[in-house]
Amino acid sequence: MSGWLNRPSGPVVLVGLGLVALVMMGVISVLLVRASERAGTAVTETLEVQNQILTLQLTLRRAESGQRGYLLTSDPDYLDTYAAAIDLVMPRLERLRILVSGNAVQAPLVERLGPFVEDKVRELREVVALHQAGRTDDALAVVRSDLGQNLMTSISELAGQIRSNEEAGLVRQNQQAAGTNRLLLFVNLAGAVAIAVLAALSILLIRRFEKQTLEAQAALREANLQLEEKVEERTADLSEANDEIQRFAYIVSHDLRSPLVNIMGFTSELEAIRNDMADRLPPPPQGEIDPSIEEFDEALRFIKSSIRKMDGLINAILNLSRAGRREFDPQWLPLGELVTGLTGAMAHQLLEADARIEVEPLPQVETDRLAIGQIFSNLLDNAVKYLRPGVPGLIRVSAVEKGRFVLIRVEDNGRGIEEKDRERVFELFRRAGPQDRPGEGIGLAHVRTLVRRLGGTIRLESEAGKGSTFTVILPKAWRPREVERTRSTERAA
Repeated sequence: MSGWLNRPSGPVVLVGLGLVALVMMGVISVLLVRASERAGTAVTETLEVQNQILTLQLTLRRAESGQRGYLLTSDPDYLDTYAAAIDLVMPRLERLRILVSGNAVQAPLVERLGPFVEDKVRELREVVALHQAGRTDDALAVVRSDLGQNLMTSISELAGQIRSNEEAGLVRQNQQAAGTNRLLLFVNLAGAVAIAVLAALSILLIRRFEKQTLEAQAALREANLQLEEKVEERTADLSEANDEIQRFAYIVSHDLRSPLVNIMGFTSELEAIRNDMADRLPPPPQGEIDPSIEEFDEALRFIKSSIRKMDGLINAILNLSRAGRREFDPQWLPLGELVTGLTGAMAHQLLEADARIEVEPLPQVETDRLAIGQIFSNLLDNAVKYLRPGVPGLIRVSAVEKGRFVLIRVEDNGRGIEEKDRERVFELFRRAGPQDRPGEGIGLAHVRTLVRRLGGTIRLESEAGKGSTFTVILPKAWRPREVERTRSTERAA
């Protein structure tokens, strides 16, 4: 190896090796980032299936609880709870079918689950209809039979099997992701070591060239005025050596500046190498771009885009995770003052959007201040963000008290949401309509999570091109222990 290092072409060979190493690391990093992105997508889909099956079961339980409460007390509030839940069962079953449509193992299980869910819905509707028709004894007879319990047992067994399959898949996906991350770390470390070795060899070559230069200068001094031709030859050699040292020192200082320790570091070095390659290659015909340079740029853009995207999703999940672990502190809050304060904070945003917010009289509720602030801040921000261009925005906040609950409506005259996207907008990292506004797709998912933790629900009514109405249903007085007791009862059942 020392033979070719001593040659004048040695620095060029080293630079070439450095370029090859960086290009290989860049390509491998792109492939590994893509693999990580696919693994992340698979994990998200798995979690979505698990969430959907749990949501379906919870909806059936809520509908059953509302039906039985109405049957026993004839309280219309229970009927409203039943009606709100029963209307969501079949859409959620259909959503689950869509999620597993490409899974050869899960799709047959969901198809087996469908008839049981449909039979359970029919049984619930039949009991309510009998009670409303005055045939309470017949309704109670249906409830006392084993039909409903058997259906729920079958649904629970199939749902458990589906969740078990998804959990097994999640384990495999995590193992694959861990392997990919280890390989990516190895590539980074190997690249760093390779660059360090090249840098060390470069320093060695510079020192050798410096030594050769000094020797050449000494020889020239000894042969001064004796051998004019030899002096000229040595001078030429010296000049060439000096030029080579300067060129190589420039390359080392700009292209092999320091070992890279992460993907972003590799990306920066790749950009510097790309510019150097473009300068060294013959200029392409007028108006054309060298294909290799274009592919290089595309790889760089993909790496940066993938890193930003992964960083944004991880930060969103962490924020949601932190929000999910926070302990709530219920206190009596005047909703009118709270929403008015949020409106005042948005004054500049409203002025720019040519919009106004009307706040009607709102009641007091006992709940968590920070959670309520986040809920209505997100709803109002979305209403202002998605107004129709050229139409003055009007957002109205109103409330109706109904029994132990308060229904708060946030209405707007914005662009609206198509029917097929009304459930999608509440899903994590999902957005509907044109993607012409900034956002990560977590606002409404966060809102629904907070509303549920406060013991309530949220509904959406919308028509494309005419506006949307979000209805937040909250208990007037929220008790964390009561919510936990209710959830424990549902889990035990």
